[in-house]
Amino acid sequence: MNRQRWRRLGVCPITDGAGATYVAANLALAAARLPNSDVLLVDLALGHPSVAMQMGIAGDFRFISYLRGEDLQPDEFVTRIEGDANLRCFTSGRAIPGGAELLQDEVTRERIDRLVAESGCDLAIFDLSPVLGTDEGLAGLPVMDAVLLVADGRAGNGQQVTDCQRLLADMPPLLGVVLNKAEDMG
Repeated sequence: MNRQRWRRLGVCPITDGAGATYVAANLALAAARLPNSDVLLVDLALGHPSVAMQMGIAGDFRFISYLRGEDLQPDEFVTRIEGDANLRCFTSGRAIPGGAELLQDEVTRERIDRLVAESGCDLAIFDLSPVLGTDEGLAGLPVMDAVLLVADGRAGNGQQVTDCQRLLADMPPLLGVVLNKAEDMG
């Protein structure tokens, strides 16, 4: 991502329950441990946000107000992870209806751009909704520089990966597919 000068990585599950939040959170924690690395972890799975729970922090609904264009500064609702000064989280902590519509709104897209640009971060990792089964997952992809898909190693199948690749044809580049929960495969 550095070579391409990409800063926004969308971590997107193929289906619900694939574990994309787990992957996004651990990727953010690992990236924040690199020397001189400033990382944002942003929960854009608006219909089922779970970054706050995964990270053991409280969400702040002002994040949604910010995305909707209200006059707020990100420093007002950012959560810094204790013991990890290089990682900041943005999450509402509760579901909102109409997440796909919000993510397609030009004001929201400008706010996401602003959040990344003004933060000065080296990497912004976005936890997104599933590509299959929701419109919300696809709605968040156009503001990403690259996408990492997360497949469920227990319940997923190759056809789902193929379907996602077809849906992502005109989207940001696909960096790869993480097979999560594969240790349960016997």
